[in-house]
Amino acid sequence: MTDAVRAALRAQRIELPSWAFGNSGTRFKVFAQAGVPRTPYEKIEDAAQVHRYTGVAPTVALHIPWDKVDDYTHLAAFAKEHGVGLGTINANVFQDNDYMLGSVTNPDPDVRRKATDHLLECVDIAAAVGVRDVKLWFSDGTNYPGQDSIRARQDRLAEALQQTYDALGEDQRLLLEYKLFEPAFYTTDVPDWGTAYVHCLRLGPKAQVVIDTGHHARVPTSSSSWRCCYARRSWARSTSTPASTPTTT
Repeated sequence: MTDAVRAALRAQRIELPSWAFGNSGTRFKVFAQAGVPRTPYEKIEDAAQVHRYTGVAPTVALHIPWDKVDDYTHLAAFAKEHGVGLGTINANVFQDNDYMLGSVTNPDPDVRRKATDHLLECVDIAAAVGVRDVKLWFSDGTNYPGQDSIRARQDRLAEALQQTYDALGEDQRLLLEYKLFEPAFYTTDVPDWGTAYVHCLRLGPKAQVVIDTGHHARVPTSSSSWRCCYARRSWARSTSTPASTPTTT
């Protein structure tokens, strides 16, 4: 290993997800283990220990409401005392029973309002602790033909993203995540990085695409992503600011 490689490895920064310190398992069962952190504070203590061992993991991403606390500034101060900082704030709109037919794309306006309010809550949390990035992932989709209007769902998604984007602070970013191979049974509302990219292009320079490469990518991006980019090209014309290229996580 050359000195340049060693220097590059020492200089890298890896943001640890708080949920990595919880019980793990498969999609079929979560296996309880002794010593697993019970609170966000205990997760931060474990993450801080990893950083002490490696020196390259100085921040911890939070997932709301998994890491919900009464006082986020106190949590940030606790993290600083342990030698780490808070990182990306991740929203969760995929576990509530109300989201059975979708969150921000749900045909029920009350459910959409609930989901969008949570996204705005995450923006507020990020602002309270001085964090730049708010990351959104949507499991929304349909399970059979005729369940809902695919076009209308894209419009609802765009509306929620716009409200969230408008709430960002000057130095904040919205990260729209696409997970490889995370489909609904019939259609998925963010089915590929192209869809995520077009939405970000419409929003502006503070919106970026994140691709979760941890879901076993097997083939290069298909032409469907490019078709998606052009399918709603009128959105892209509505902004004169080029969007950022996709990043990976």
